[in-house]
Amino acid sequence: ILARYATQNAVYRELLQNSNDAGARQAEIRFTTTAANATAGTGGNAYAGMSVRQDSSADKACKRPLVTKVLYRNDGMPFRDEDWARLSKIAEGNPDPSKVGAFGVGAYTMFSVCEQPMVVSSDKALMFVWKGDALW
Repeated sequence: ILARYATQNAVYRELLQNSNDAGARQAEIRFTTTAANATAGTGGNAYAGMSVRQDSSADKACKRPLVTKVLYRNDGMPFRDEDWARLSKIAEGNPDPSKVGAFGVGAYTMFSVCEQPMVVSSDKALMFVWKGDALW
């Protein structure tokens, strides 16, 4: 699925498009990083965003800060029950192309920057967790 999104930062384009579809007037992306000379591999747990992938040995050799968490939010309409149901079955598609997530595969782009994305809207949350080779 991610091969369909060739650009490195496709996830942000998808999130902005979904924000627009939801009628958002504002969107915000926050990155949490380690200090430039801190020990690498201190990935944080997501509470309302994305916990970023563990760093590689090449990243450990770098003296630049590492992103440990990405938080994205907007002021668009909250998810409805049908939005939550569709998100929990990503890539099945959306029968109404005028609604958020018209093609049903954009949510997969979250996996390009993290392994356990969490989506929060109003008072509900959904976190994607891998158990072996299965996504729960």
